[in-house]
Amino acid sequence: MLKNILIIFTVVFLLANSPSLAHPFRVGEKLSYTIKLMGIPAGEQILEIKDIIEEDTRSLYVLSSTVRSTGIVSLFFQMEDKIESHVDVKTLYPRFVRIKIKENSRVEDIEVKIEEGDSIKATLYDKKREREWIEKIASTPLDILSLVYWIRNQELEVGKKFDVLLLDIPGSFKEIQFEVSGVEKAYTYLGTFPAFVCKQLETDNPIRVWISQDERRLPLYIQVTTSFGLLTAILRDVQS
Repeated sequence: MLKNILIIFTVVFLLANSPSLAHPFRVGEKLSYTIKLMGIPAGEQILEIKDIIEEDTRSLYVLSSTVRSTGIVSLFFQMEDKIESHVDVKTLYPRFVRIKIKENSRVEDIEVKIEEGDSIKATLYDKKREREWIEKIASTPLDILSLVYWIRNQELEVGKKFDVLLLDIPGSFKEIQFEVSGVEKAYTYLGTFPAFVCKQLETDNPIRVWISQDERRLPLYIQVTTSFGLLTAILRDVQS
């Protein structure tokens, strides 16, 4: 369920040569969402940029996502999913990802380290199954969390398409494509705003994300079909 929740984006820095100058977000940004399942409040999600750390001469954002079931839904479906992604401030591609999933009896605990050199390789450690392996990949991947911030940083215009390699769970990679399919109104707890609609292509159950047209590129509203029905994540609060 986590991978379907794209729950699924201005920033001004003091130094003109800051590598994050053009990004529409900054450290301290915290986005809160109410998740609804078939119109019924089912959970909440928090997206947060916690810090910038230095590692191997790179500056990395520390991104986090927490998703929890709440209310009546939590009586029959208990969920607490967490992602932490350390992404390059310049490129927004991850260098380290930790994914923890707890959905009723399903438990996953994955760590992934991405390295670039003569080739790109991912070292994956599945803690639950006590398995570690290395995969060589054709391009630098994004995880589901870093994908949100990567899309926010793109120049969006109707008809534009994006191809990305996505880290899937519990530890594989798949090519996906998004298209800016139009401009519509997004209805949130903070009001109604014009937004770009980004839609996943070549799938029967596409993810749709409404991204604000202002300089902050906030993910306002997300819609996806799950095995439980139509799921939506609606922006409730913004702190920065």
